[in-house]
Amino acid sequence: MQIILSGLHCDACEESVAEGLKQFFHVKHVTMVRQGIEDNPWALIEVHDSYERVWNVCNQLRGVFHRGKKLHFYIPLHQEDVFHDLEPHQRINIV
Repeated sequence: MQIILSGLHCDACEESVAEGLKQFFHVKHVTMVRQGIEDNPWALIEVHDSYERVWNVCNQLRGVFHRGKKLHFYIPLHQEDVFHDLEPHQRINIV
């Protein structure tokens, strides 16, 4: 599953992002994107966690400040490798 993290400083790197988030997620891979404003990179983070866990942690961390900048977590809608902790009978499927 993928997460987008913005609000980082220009000295952020793949290792520092992975290290900072390892207590919250099972981080598989981090890709830094440095297009646009130099002091405003963002990270595409691949994690091996259920959708429910990612949703809860992103809501918990959304708006936290890191070195004076507010962090923003975004879960892209269309993803291939999403798994759920909930059993099918525990979900509400609205048609």
